[in-house]
Amino acid sequence: MKSIQKIGMMLIATAAIVISSCKKTETKTEFSNLPIGTVTSLKMGTITQQNAPGTPPTTGTLSLVQDSQGNQFVKLNSDFTSGFSTGTVAVYFAKTNGEIKAQRNGGSTAGNVKAIGFVNKAGEQYLQLPMVGAANGFSFVIFYCETAEVNFGSAPLN
Repeated sequence: MKSIQKIGMMLIATAAIVISSCKKTETKTEFSNLPIGTVTSLKMGTITQQNAPGTPPTTGTLSLVQDSQGNQFVKLNSDFTSGFSTGTVAVYFAKTNGEIKAQRNGGSTAGNVKAIGFVNKAGEQYLQLPMVGAANGFSFVIFYCETAEVNFGSAPLN
């Protein structure tokens, strides 16, 4: 009988510890991926459709920009649009406008592409680059459907 009481007390003590240690504390880190201060355009491009006829076109203009704090972004302008039937479109820097699948699976050409991020809506938006110079060595911005494994569009950076 005493062993049952001991087990009961241990269970109650364990439950109290678990409940008190499982308090949910939420810390939110707010950040903005928008440029701060003056924005300078470094390069620009016009998106050319690359997907099959009859599919929603990816069109518009973009630019590589830098804000007054030195952060760099790919800015999709207000005329940007794409087909978002799969939810999102992947955005890459690339050395050529060839298919991303071939460029990233090509052994010695694996360094031909660098993922920038994803977009899921039309219009103006900014994709912050992880570091200054992330676009160095790349000539194109490619919009790629990961699901269908096809380029939706590409823009040369001039």
